[in-house]
Amino acid sequence: MKLTVLLSGDAFKRINDDAVVLGFYRNDPRILLPGMGWLNPWYYDPTGERERSGQHVMHKAADRGKTHFLSVHYWRDWSGSRAPMTIVCPNGEQWEVDRKSSNGDGWVVTGEWPLITCSPSIVVPGYHGFLRDGEFTPDLEGRGPNGTTRAV
Repeated sequence: MKLTVLLSGDAFKRINDDAVVLGFYRNDPRILLPGMGWLNPWYYDPTGERERSGQHVMHKAADRGKTHFLSVHYWRDWSGSRAPMTIVCPNGEQWEVDRKSSNGDGWVVTGEWPLITCSPSIVVPGYHGFLRDGEFTPDLEGRGPNGTTRAV
């Protein structure tokens, strides 16, 4: 399964707002599909635009490089050029690629969307695999190519 579309923070908000109007809920897996991704400028905005306009930002520009929940890899490699990113895995689970992982410093992200590679492997409920050159590998634990599909 390949990565498809990367939404800006504003586009992500609009999709969620429209979903609610249509009777869905925010971050609904029926709307945010596998392969989609979005930027999270409310975590950290490298441009400082949100902060200057008075919008919520979890990590202010003055806090750049302080790890908090974002990985050292994000602060080193990407914090000057893009907001932290979330991607929907093949089974519908959302994965925040720039966070620290439960068992380490997080993922090293290389390449530009959609041809990004993340290492080490990705483990979310129901899927364990890799993202290489913008394509997810089949599940490494034998649950089929997409792992276990998330219940909706």
